[in-house]
Amino acid sequence: MPAEFKVLLLAGAVIAFAYTAMYPQMRVKTLNRMMMLDLGLTSALLFVIGLAYFGTGTRFSLVLFSAPWWVFTLAVTFVIEAPFFYRFCKRWDIDMIPPSNRS
Repeated sequence: MPAEFKVLLLAGAVIAFAYTAMYPQMRVKTLNRMMMLDLGLTSALLFVIGLAYFGTGTRFSLVLFSAPWWVFTLAVTFVIEAPFFYRFCKRWDIDMIPPSNRS
């Protein structure tokens, strides 16, 4: 199984878990709370993938260029998560633009 596929599979599983089990269960659904949870999940994902690929020199293909494992992981996670994030915020009426501090 190619390394890219393993990362895609793991990132997809983490995002599916977040958007089906974690985020819907939050009592207060705000952009800041989602970002904090997402930071933790993304850190855990990078840690797990780093255990497998850190120091190996494995390069990952991003169509136009090759990238190290951490760049590939972050890029893939962003691409997979963006539509889920948009639909979740729309479904739960979460304002994606924080209010300004103007008087």
